[in-house]
Amino acid sequence: MAVLVADVGGTNTRVALAQSGRLSQLARFGNDAYGSFSEVLSAYARGHNPPALRGICVAVAGPVAAGRAELTNRNWHFEESGLAAALPGQGDIPARLINDLVALGHALPGLMEAQLDVIRTGAAQPSNDQALVAGLGTGFNACLLKGGAVVEAEMGHASLPLGIAEELRAQLGDAAGTFRTNECLFSGRGLSRLHHILSGQDRRGQDILADYIAGGDPRAAATVTMTARLLGLFARELVFQYLPFRGIHFAGGAARGILGSAARAEFLSSFEADGRFADHLDRVPVRLIADDAAALSGAARMMEECA
Repeated sequence: MAVLVADVGGTNTRVALAQSGRLSQLARFGNDAYGSFSEVLSAYARGHNPPALRGICVAVAGPVAAGRAELTNRNWHFEESGLAAALPGQGDIPARLINDLVALGHALPGLMEAQLDVIRTGAAQPSNDQALVAGLGTGFNACLLKGGAVVEAEMGHASLPLGIAEELRAQLGDAAGTFRTNECLFSGRGLSRLHHILSGQDRRGQDILADYIAGGDPRAAATVTMTARLLGLFARELVFQYLPFRGIHFAGGAARGILGSAARAEFLSSFEADGRFADHLDRVPVRLIADDAAALSGAARMMEECA
């Protein structure tokens, strides 16, 4: 029997069926068209008529505790006890809520080379068993992996490191005060805020990235390249905080837009700059999770482990 898995972000929700390590009937929904996650599930059930399920696992871009969750960037609320109610005929099946970065953490060991874009190689033999996943989408978060354990966090709400705050002030003056947390800067909404300061334009993060990749828009280029430089500085901080010698793995639409483009060079220039403990930085590989459905695989893996 299959498990229904979902990845609920601030902008989009992805839903699929998982069985024997494979995903099928994957669908994507724009959240603006729905008033709740239950409405999304109902739309999926109408369109795909899922068979009898043995469970449901939902990864949410927000904190999860005691079987409840809420999206950080949208007024959607979740309870494990009510997840299956929108799926006709499924009855009282096991249900689980997890954080979306936790889902990516569980997906990481099973990702294939084709699902990863290597930004830089590190040491051939990592000196520890620690890896980090950082998600840049509508919001921002990270999680640490050590061995088989996945350590949750809500890093998006932490204050920006001092070095990055100082660099922002040098570039933006008093407007740097707009960016107080990691999520305020390193997310799609952060791109929008920075673009407004640099250009006076109100644009969505995905549109800024699209214009940069298409070329010909110097304002989009200024926004994306500055973000890439700052992200390189931030990744250096992550190395010293977590020692992720198995690699830093970036995920999410904003990460793919920035690091999958020519702005990668700006990121690497900041990350690889000379400084103290440069040998630590040299040993850390950096990869981009290119598969948009990776969190669904992680949610399915979690349900398999709990079976």
